[in-house]
Amino acid sequence: MPQKLKDDVRDRIVAAAGAVFAEKGFAAARLADVAERADISTGNIYKYFRDKEALFNTVVTPPVAAELLRKLRARLKEFPKIKDWEGATAAGSGAAGALLSFWIDHRVAVLILLRGSQGTRFEHVRGLMINEMERLASSYVERRAGGSALSPASRFVLHKVFARTVDMIADILDAHQDPQSIQQAVTAFWRYQLAGLQALLNV
Repeated sequence: MPQKLKDDVRDRIVAAAGAVFAEKGFAAARLADVAERADISTGNIYKYFRDKEALFNTVVTPPVAAELLRKLRARLKEFPKIKDWEGATAAGSGAAGALLSFWIDHRVAVLILLRGSQGTRFEHVRGLMINEMERLASSYVERRAGGSALSPASRFVLHKVFARTVDMIADILDAHQDPQSIQQAVTAFWRYQLAGLQALLNV
């Protein structure tokens, strides 16, 4: 007679895996770490998931990764329309609000995508986010400058700024769990970042 699997045990495994992948990253995480966090035996995990990759793919799914990038692009496409840069936080921007809400609703998965997905099919997402921010910001500046290309030095700075942006979002999602704290931290960061981008992009 096949053993009956329990939904509550599976849910505990998935929650524990999310915490471990967010903390250690996929490559360093062990199923033994997940089992300890879920308060079950390692062998019990194999009753529910074939291996560590199958468990990871339950925690982080393609639709979540795709929606993260879609909402990021919608936010970046606002650049040409922004008049009050310091006010273009979640309170003053629909796209920013949607992006922030997505980060909050999918906190663990987004945190893993930003800094814990090395060795998985999603490891390109972090770099893609940085490159998209750099590409759209560069395109915006070049249009305003009549088509003149950014200097290599300016491109280097933009790339580093957006790499640090991804790191900061991950740090916020790691340090805060409740929606209000995440919103407050992201709003404070965006005010700082938007003022800097306004000067850097010379808008």
